[in-house]
This record gives sequence, structure tokens and C-alpha cells, in this order.
Amino acid sequence: MREKTDAFSHATDALSQLGIPKILEALRATGISVRRSDMGGSHSVVTYPPLHALRKTESPAVTYGKTTSLYIHIPFCESVCTFCHYVVQHYRGNRESAARQSVVSGYMHALNIEMNSWAHELGTTGTTITSIYIGGGTPLVLETHQLVDLLDMIRLKFKVAEGADICVEASPLTITATDGLAKLQTLRQHGVTRLSFGVQSLDNEVLLRAGRGYERATAIRACMIAAQVFDNWNIDLIQSLYKGTSDEIWENLQAIDQVRPPHVTWYHGRFMDRPQGHWRNEPNMQKGFENDQQTLFGRMLIWQELAQMGYRQIDGNRFVLGERFVDPFKKTRTSVTSDLLGLGVSAYSHVGSQSHEPGGLFFRNTTKTPDYVNRLETGFNPIESGFTFDPDEHLAASYVVGLRTGRLPFQAHVYASEVAVSYYDRLIHELSKVKVLELVNSDSGTMIRLSELGRLFEDEILALFYSPRVLELLAPAK
Repeated sequence: MREKTDAFSHATDALSQLGIPKILEALRATGISVRRSDMGGSHSVVTYPPLHALRKTESPAVTYGKTTSLYIHIPFCESVCTFCHYVVQHYRGNRESAARQSVVSGYMHALNIEMNSWAHELGTTGTTITSIYIGGGTPLVLETHQLVDLLDMIRLKFKVAEGADICVEASPLTITATDGLAKLQTLRQHGVTRLSFGVQSLDNEVLLRAGRGYERATAIRACMIAAQVFDNWNIDLIQSLYKGTSDEIWENLQAIDQVRPPHVTWYHGRFMDRPQGHWRNEPNMQKGFENDQQTLFGRMLIWQELAQMGYRQIDGNRFVLGERFVDPFKKTRTSVTSDLLGLGVSAYSHVGSQSHEPGGLFFRNTTKTPDYVNRLETGFNPIESGFTFDPDEHLAASYVVGLRTGRLPFQAHVYASEVAVSYYDRLIHELSKVKVLELVNSDSGTMIRLSELGRLFEDEILALFYSPRVLELLAPAK
């Protein structure tokens, strides 16, 4: 790493070369500014459509193609963080009462029922599972036998591709627990290939305000333990949490240089109805969050110093030490060209991408854990909301996804209406004028991509490409 003063100077110079802060006013006039609220249901543009655009639906008729990825949601955590928007319940494993442990057992039983139903459907179509992601929540809070049973059930019920990537989420507390190392070793022995866990920060005050339940030393030790067992592991960090600063980012960068995770995901803090979202609206607490200029400086500092350490930037949030560490699930969950099956409370799915024409269906299970369990135990489907793609929505998705990945499948124009094509042509023209998009000639023709300035506002710009229909669904009720 560079010396701190040198690194800060380089980041400042890079922003100045991009016209910051002078260009910020022109960007705001085009609808681009640092966003503190969620992106339609998440802290980044994770899916298309965004989750808050889904509407109540009857159980849809769904047919999967030759392949799909599989996601399984475990909604239990040993701490409930002040920023988290996921569906979780507080649970401390075997330290809990018999009644609380029974709640978890009941959930796993319901999950098994849902798995049986989908196993029948995918067995009929001969669908192969190409990658598996067990997230939450914190799956590692489960007992070892529960984790093993879950992995065995997946292989028993579904056709899993040989060499499929299997990722399980953990946390510093579960990894450093007395049985943490043994759990990881057992997971590795049962075919898990990747570990992912949220660190969020290596600054003790930020961790305290985030409700993480541990200090910096625990997070560092968790990284060391993870590296003993897995070649491929990821840590999540969040910029701009309460009390986050440029100095805190530097502290995090120093820790990364020490532990060298193969994959780093570094989100920007955006908040909904969790405490940090309320703090953002409290006048006496707002100064505890970064302002726009500090946020942009922090992003540039992160990009430049991770590059100095040898990390390749995949998109605005993800960095890897080599191509083999790229997470296939993160590509699939954003994609409209790959199918995904989600099981568990709040899990979402998308299907239909393997047909010849653009279309498909996005659907999601109920977001209330007791309701999820009750529905399955009484023979009802847990699917609660959905979104049907037409050619215009497929065009919108191609921009939202393509601008992040650098690949734009413009064949979607063939099917979309003239109104939709014109809408995006005008938007692209406006964003090109303020230099956040640029045209690039390639072997396949002229491509559109985010400029370096645009990448600083990646999620904010992607959200501008939500379709008029989606934007209307996201608008507050009048």
C-alpha cells in the first residue's frame, strides 16, 4: 500500500480530473447524486425488477429450462444489525431455549417441504443445478448436523452439476465460535467451495453502532480461520455506515492488505426502516454520516488502493485477486439471461430466460417467517408476489444488468416497442452529455458503457434505467 498522505492525494487528484466537485450540479440536474435511501428494496441494484416493484400474485405456472442456480434463505442471525434490510430473526444457536430451537427446526422442516415440491418440478424438466448459494441471515449459526442435512438434501433431491460452486454465508461471530473451525472443515468436506461473510467495518466504533456484536480483532481472526479452510472466500464491507469516515476506510484497507481475502464486496450504505435509516433523518445525528464529497472520495480511495494491492474491479462493488474467485451466483441473481430458483422465506426467483424471445417471470416468497412455515405445513404455496416480463421490460433489464457487467444484449431492441426504444435513446443521450456514459467501438459494434465518472455513481445510474412501469410501481402512494 501507499503511504496514507500519498493515497489521499492520488484520490483527490483523480476526482479533480473527473471534474468533481464542479460537475456535481450538472449531474444533479440529470437526476444523478449520491443516494442514501434504498434502490427499490436493496442497498444496491441487485435485481431487475427491484423487489419493491413486485405485486401480489397467485401461484404462477413455472417451467424451468435445462439449468438453474439455487438460492436457499436461512433467516437466523446471532445479532440483528442496525442497517440490515434482510428478513432475519435473532438466534444464538444451541445457547437458545428449547422453544427457540424448535422454531428453527420448524423452519427447516418447512424448507424441506418446499424443496420436495420444487425437486418434483425440476425432475420433470430434467433441470440441472449449476451453482448453490445458502445465505441469510447467517446459515453458519445452525448446528453442524443441520448444515450437513441441508447439503445432503439438496444433492438427494436435485440434479447438481459436477463441480458446482457451493457458497455458504457466515459471520465473524460464528466463525470464531468454539465450534466455528470444525463447522467450516465439515462444510468443506461436504463440497462447499466458497465462504462469504459480512465484516462491514474494521473500526470498533462503527461496529458498535452497527450492532455487530464484536470488535476488529474478532473480524481479523475470522479472516485467518476462513483462509485456513477455504481457498475462495469473500468479505462484505459497507462504506458510509454511521461514524464511517475516510480514516475508517483507510483502516479497512490496511486490514485487507493484511488478510488478503480473494474476493471483496464493498457496498455503499443505503438505508430503509432499520435504525440507521432513522438516524439519517435525525438532524442531530446526520453529521455522523459522510457527505456527498466524502462518499465520492472514499469510493475513489477504495478503488485505487485495492488496485494497488492487485485486486481487479468487477463492478462498482466487487473486487477479486483472480478470475477464479468471481462469484457465479452474484452474476446469476442480477441476470435476466440465467434462471434462478430461490427457496425459503423472502427468497426470490426468475425463470424463462432460456426461451427464444425475451420474457419470463420474477417471483418471491412471503417475507414473513411464521407465514412461510404455516403455508407449507398446511399445503399452501409460499409464493406471494411477482412481476411478468414483456419485451419492453426485457429491454429495461438489458440496460440495468448490461451497464453493470459491461455487456448489453441489444437484441432486446428487436422485440421492444418503439416507445420503449425511444425512451432509452433519449436517456442515453442525456447521460452522455454529462459524460457518465461513453460509446465504445468493439468487434460486435458500438457499445455503451459507464465512464469512470459514471462508475462512481454506478447504482444511482442503473436505477435511472428502471422502466417507466417500474418507476411508477416504486413511487410513493398518493
